[in-house]
Amino acid sequence: MGTGEIITIGTATANCYLVLGEIPYLVDTNVPKARRRIMAALSGHGLSAGDLRYILITHYHYDHTGCLAELKRLSGARVAAGEKDAAVICGESPQRGPGDISPAGRMLRKVPASFLEKYHHFDACEVDMALREGDAIEELGLEVLELPGHTEGGVAFYQRERKLAFIGDLVSNFFHRPGPPFLSFSYDKGAILQSMRRLGDLDLDYAYPGHGSVIGPGAAEKIRALAAKLASRWGLA
Repeated sequence: MGTGEIITIGTATANCYLVLGEIPYLVDTNVPKARRRIMAALSGHGLSAGDLRYILITHYHYDHTGCLAELKRLSGARVAAGEKDAAVICGESPQRGPGDISPAGRMLRKVPASFLEKYHHFDACEVDMALREGDAIEELGLEVLELPGHTEGGVAFYQRERKLAFIGDLVSNFFHRPGPPFLSFSYDKGAILQSMRRLGDLDLDYAYPGHGSVIGPGAAEKIRALAAKLASRWGLA
């Protein structure tokens, strides 16, 4: 298996990523029904769940944590996530629910909470590494960047030498067109723009999003352009 090769495991809902090499790891775990695809991706590259050393979570939403508890149980991998989202992932704090920064979010806030909780449910899971800005996972060569706006504790994992980052939902890339996260479950447009600009200032060639295709080459430039467009649209220039 190629060292550092990144395998996209996609569903109609989201992406997660299997990174091969001496220390195999997974970035996010997709929705609960993605378990078979994840196991097939592992098997297809000569691995089992027990070979995973780390599971990195960009933020707590169910389409990123859907298989986390089971994969943690099967693999014994260390789970890493942003400190501000860790309490939700381990079940100590509730999910925030729909935001109020978009018409869709405001409409969803009128839906019974029990319905949304059932739809967005994931099994709680222990977080071994609650990460802050400036932390690093040295074995993997990854730096941790706090990127609030979609969730308060959202993070990216940046590999400086390879000029790539796993960015969660901060930037989508449907039909190869970079766009914002789903605003219905985001909470702060200003924070989203600030986090996008942070990515745009990096030496970043490829960005791996939670939704849509890989952004790149030239990921930083594309994200900067998106931030400028959104700032104008949102009146936050």
